[in-house]
Amino acid sequence: MIESGDWQFDIEVRPKDWAFTAEPTWIAGWIWSPKKRVLNDLRLWIDGRPFLAIWGIPKPGLDERFLDRPGPPFLGFTILATPHPGATMLRLEVRDQTGVWQEIHRTEISVSPDAPEAPIPHNLPAQIDRLVPALLRNSTQRNDVPFAALADELVSSAIAEPLNSLPNPPFHGALEEPREEGWVRYGRLSITGWIAHRSESITRVTAMIDPLLETPLLHGLSREDIEGVIKNLPGSKSSAFVGHVDLPADTMAPVLLKIFAELSDGTKHIIFAQRFTPRIIAGADVSLPPLSRLKFAHAAWALHGSAKRHGLDRGSWRELQPSLERAWATYSSDAPARSHHTGLAPKITAKTDESKASKIIVATHNLNFEGAPWFIFELANHLSSRPGTSVTIVSPTEGPMRAVFEESGMTVHLVDLQDAFALKDPSEFKAALTAQTQSINWAEADLIIANTMVTFWAVQAAKNAGKPSLLYIHESAAISRFFAPIMDRALFPVVEDAFRLASRVVFTADSTRAVHDHLGDRRNFTLLPSWVDTNRIDTFIEKTNPRKLRRKHGLDPDAVQVVNIGSVCERKGQHVFIRALDLLKTELSFTYPDQKIQFVMVGARAGLYLDSLKQEIKLLDLENVVFISETSDIFDFYRLANIFVCTSFEESFPRVLLESAAFHLPIVTTNVNGIPEMLAPEEAWHTPPGDRYRLAEAIKQAFAAHFAKDDTRPKKARAAVLRKYHVANSLPQHIALADGIASDRN
Repeated sequence: MIESGDWQFDIEVRPKDWAFTAEPTWIAGWIWSPKKRVLNDLRLWIDGRPFLAIWGIPKPGLDERFLDRPGPPFLGFTILATPHPGATMLRLEVRDQTGVWQEIHRTEISVSPDAPEAPIPHNLPAQIDRLVPALLRNSTQRNDVPFAALADELVSSAIAEPLNSLPNPPFHGALEEPREEGWVRYGRLSITGWIAHRSESITRVTAMIDPLLETPLLHGLSREDIEGVIKNLPGSKSSAFVGHVDLPADTMAPVLLKIFAELSDGTKHIIFAQRFTPRIIAGADVSLPPLSRLKFAHAAWALHGSAKRHGLDRGSWRELQPSLERAWATYSSDAPARSHHTGLAPKITAKTDESKASKIIVATHNLNFEGAPWFIFELANHLSSRPGTSVTIVSPTEGPMRAVFEESGMTVHLVDLQDAFALKDPSEFKAALTAQTQSINWAEADLIIANTMVTFWAVQAAKNAGKPSLLYIHESAAISRFFAPIMDRALFPVVEDAFRLASRVVFTADSTRAVHDHLGDRRNFTLLPSWVDTNRIDTFIEKTNPRKLRRKHGLDPDAVQVVNIGSVCERKGQHVFIRALDLLKTELSFTYPDQKIQFVMVGARAGLYLDSLKQEIKLLDLENVVFISETSDIFDFYRLANIFVCTSFEESFPRVLLESAAFHLPIVTTNVNGIPEMLAPEEAWHTPPGDRYRLAEAIKQAFAAHFAKDDTRPKKARAAVLRKYHVANSLPQHIALADGIASDRN
């Protein structure tokens, strides 16, 4: 055994006297840290050539010896080295949870002169178009690290020789996703493939990226095409596996994914190892810095210097120019626009009572039981309750909120915009929009209100009709990021136009306004507080009993209820909630052995995501986890809750937090976008999005406060909400803006 700093390790498989033959050579062993360092990557250097390891491999007996239990983490590693003639030095480096590489071993080596020559690495011109944006992102995430050091990390990773692994007979299979790139949505990597064994049945398939978390995959699914590839393979028709594995936010590329199979004889085998580069298509991502030619030049120069230090062919600056132009195109396309720090629009009020809006059209992006439709319902309901005012609701989709609007006396019209959103030409889109919304009499309206960025089309309709409009923005994602899955990039300027065409663009969170600040050059942005009707909530509290409400919804009246309210979808992060519960299940049962606990997710809707959550709960053997369908009885669940949890990756100003604070609940929430504006850390437990470890710790602290009857945070949260967002103070500001814009229409 070798000891080096915080690490203990042994190299059990290596060439004798470190004399390498001409053949590829396996180097294998184990490594662990008695100082609680967590291995995040491992590589071997032979002179200036890095070789990436497969690490985190189970070592039965050894794992238990050092950990006092079976892993994870698993201690084994293996590396396939192909030294070149003349190489003289071998170094072993480890990277821990701080993200810093550290050398832990070096030794002199000899190599047979018959060994193959070192492969010629890609030159800098071939790689700089992807390295520059990567370096710029890294500089945003780790702004305390010098550019040169970040460049060295990227270049060494780019030239490293990865070790991927496929099944060895009697295993047969294929990993179909991910390959060289892996698509990540809201912190989850999608995995698909198939695996079968000639003689044993496979009882379990698991995946790992995080060294501390082994994730079960759903396996044994139907696969009819394998028989045509491998004849007479037992179990081939039920060999498919699918699932998701969490990608920690600080994971560095190239990421190592490992997939294991457990057999009926009790043995566990690594069947796939795949290095890949994550591609974030939704959710929290490291942003590029604001567009800057100086920053771009700094990155290019740092990479040029790193290439020299690593012995790469840098080429001339003329040879680099085409790649640099591609890198600049990527940067200028994806970087957030530089903020203009534009001022807000001046305050406007109705000139006379007679000039107030009397005919109003409200466009909502859907009619689901979600925060944004409820927000606009309360505003529309207040407007329509005034004598002489009529409100018409327009939506591109049907949903249960239709009945809510209609019961309050509002008319609901549906418009089909699918064909328009499928187009790629802005002129064709505008023509299709006019055709598909011609059933709406826009010209009769005094005011058109578009609720959410997705209803930008209503602002276009208002312009065509010569009518004033309000555009309410609840999305904290840039237009290019938000709309990429919905429509062609050629239509993005049409969305941007809506920000400039609207009479006022209304934000309830300053952080959301900052995302779109570069579109505020008309000085038509305004920031108004959201609202919560605490009088209505207090009346509901007085008239209801939590135990009765629990029985009403089939919940245990004696259990502590931890409630997560929000549409069950990836953006809301319920998968992170489930992972946190998995981390907590043993500790909670030990800490509160006689206390029943239920975890309730309200807002379930049929679909693949809900199915995957239910399957994950089953695979993790979690008990007392309940899903409740989307419902209009949302106050019931605040009232019956003991602790409220919000796990969203993106939010502007979520009403669920306003309402849970008004209901006196202890709140655990992610700290994204406008949430810190609403609730300070002393008013709620804040956690980063996608971090199940910190989420679990925050929930644990909320439990401790609950059982200690410590209501310090709930009291402060309710006081803050009443002070800043009481409906009596906030809603009139929105009404005044609507009337003022309508009266100024001429």
